Amino acid sequence: MMKLFYSSGACSSSCHIGMEEAGLSYQGIMVDWDNPDANLAELERLNPLGVAPVLVSDQGKVLTQNTAILEYIADLKPSSHLLAEKGTWERVETMSWLSFAASDFHKSFIPLFRADAMTSSPAAREDIKKFAIQDVKNNLAHLDRNLVGKDYITGKNFTVADAYIFVVTGWCKWMDIKIDEFKNLGAYMNRVYQRPAVQKVLKSEGLLD
Repeated sequence: MMKLFYSSGACSSSCHIGMEEAGLSYQGIMVDWDNPDANLAELERLNPLGVAPVLVSDQGKVLTQNTAILEYIADLKPSSHLLAEKGTWERVETMSWLSFAASDFHKSFIPLFRADAMTSSPAAREDIKKFAIQDVKNNLAHLDRNLVGKDYITGKNFTVADAYIFVVTGWCKWMDIKIDEFKNLGAYMNRVYQRPAVQKVLKSEGLLD
């Protein structure tokens, strides 16, 4: 059976959602850096960078990085429609949004998470955070514009890109970034939140409101 190492509420939650949406058999293993245990030690053995997600395939092969794992999950279960067929425009469009989530969007939050480690200057920290918040909001506005008239980011079907976008947008709550002005995005977040697979993952990770 496949194993998925993930951390509650982190970007790896997107892979957790992907697994449930695809209906695959797997063992979910949660790791917590604040409470080191055997699970964390095993993750660090499998991935020397010491970060989640880590997927161990049925054959014992190790895969890291959200985008690669999400693509692999989708291709294991084509009937889930998490990704369109190879060679189609629909597939590369989804991969484009998945790349946006992993690079532009995800990375815009990093200064907010790490400002205290970047500098000891309170003034510099505030400047870093102000810059990052504006960067995040620019990405939120981009998403909002592209969700006009759509159920999900590429149209009618929920895809692996939605799993990642949903998780990263959720970080706004932790950072006290309001998304009320982004009406399309707000409706989208509620739509994804209500999906049974998403509810199951949020419950298991202790993230249900």
